[in-house]
Amino acid sequence: MKKLLPLLLFGFLSIIIGASILSKENKETSPNRDISQMSNAHLLSDTGTLLEYHPDKKETIVQVDDSDNRFLYDEVTLILTGPAGEYKIDSSMVGEKIKFSYFHSTPTDKPTLEIYLIDKWEK
Repeated sequence: MKKLLPLLLFGFLSIIIGASILSKENKETSPNRDISQMSNAHLLSDTGTLLEYHPDKKETIVQVDDSDNRFLYDEVTLILTGPAGEYKIDSSMVGEKIKFSYFHSTPTDKPTLEIYLIDKWEK
């Protein structure tokens, strides 16, 4: 019995350490950061009017054109999470319509939205 207790304790500690390492790795490798261009077909797109652009914070504020009531808020802060080259936007576009794309699993009932692509809206 005395030999079994240290083995059980060692096994239990090994499981806890392994789980914490896996948890840390999962947090560091976000699917939003490593998406391939082939996966862009799985993005949802919406349009809105650019109200503010803050490149230093990697975010922008948009008045959402939400015809299907997908968004809970009229104004949404877009957090830019994709590659910098995918954002064809600058501060001169404030007041213009833009198109932004996000993952279908992203909740739209919050005042912020992580987006992957952003571009000037063309009819």
